[in-house]
Amino acid sequence: MIEIKDKHYISEGLARKVYYHPDNNNLCIKIGKPEVEVNHLYKEIKYYHKIKNKDTSKFDYSFYVTYHGEVDTNLGTGFVYDLVKDETTQNISLTLRHYLEMDNSPFSDEQFLEGLNRLKSQMIQHKVFVGDLRARNICVKILKDKSIDLIVIDGIGHRDFFPLADWFQYFAKKKVERRFLKANLHSLEAQRNLIKQMRAAGETIV
Repeated sequence: MIEIKDKHYISEGLARKVYYHPDNNNLCIKIGKPEVEVNHLYKEIKYYHKIKNKDTSKFDYSFYVTYHGEVDTNLGTGFVYDLVKDETTQNISLTLRHYLEMDNSPFSDEQFLEGLNRLKSQMIQHKVFVGDLRARNICVKILKDKSIDLIVIDGIGHRDFFPLADWFQYFAKKKVERRFLKANLHSLEAQRNLIKQMRAAGETIV
């Protein structure tokens, strides 16, 4: 059993808390909150099993974190994922939401838009979908050359009864474009306005 302590805490979302893996600082362990139904926690896991055979060597870059399986912890069942870190500092990468709320971001809007378009293109090309597409679920990884990759860290999957998007490029494109539009990620102005509205409503989880 893996012993997780308060010092391992990183952050949390609506359904899970995130901790450093005590034995490997390149991994994190996500643990469901007590009030969240178990079935909800396994929706993403089922989707990871569904796409586990995709040939990631064909990706332009690894645009979603790798899932490494379950572990027993003192806090309950944990789900192990890659921990996204900046190559320049080895610090945990901040989310897109963090950067969009900064007064003086080190990156331009053009870089973020280029990253979002690249992420969208990869999702369409490789038919990998994100049900909970939010700026807080996307990490901005700073590479050695100071460029950035946008990496989905949570909310991956979909619940289509007839998964036409899994089979046909046309439907994959339509699905991803709809998701970006619904998430207000089609423009940075729309996303910043959404974040302000969420802040005003008291939503503080980033």
